[in-house]
Amino acid sequence: MYVIVDPDVHVAIDPVSGIAAEMNPVQPIANIAELSDRIEEIERAAIDLVDSLNPATVSYPSYPNREGIYLNLGKVSNAVIGFILGLFAVAILLILAGGL
Repeated sequence: MYVIVDPDVHVAIDPVSGIAAEMNPVQPIANIAELSDRIEEIERAAIDLVDSLNPATVSYPSYPNREGIYLNLGKVSNAVIGFILGLFAVAILLILAGGL
């Protein structure tokens, strides 16, 4: 038994297991094989997003031996933002002092 989520797109869900799948409108059985690859890809992206909160981890599609890349990228982006804010602060001080 399954519940039809959207009859136009032919998506059904099994209420016992919670698995959503594409449904063949001719047969009364949901086809789970077509959606399982997409669901695994979304799960992999969700896990990668959660792992990105830890600066010691590495993203899923990156090259090997790149542990700590988020920490390095955070340092570089903070240095660039600090440099830009420093330039703005100096420019404002020069304008207020009448130097420009």
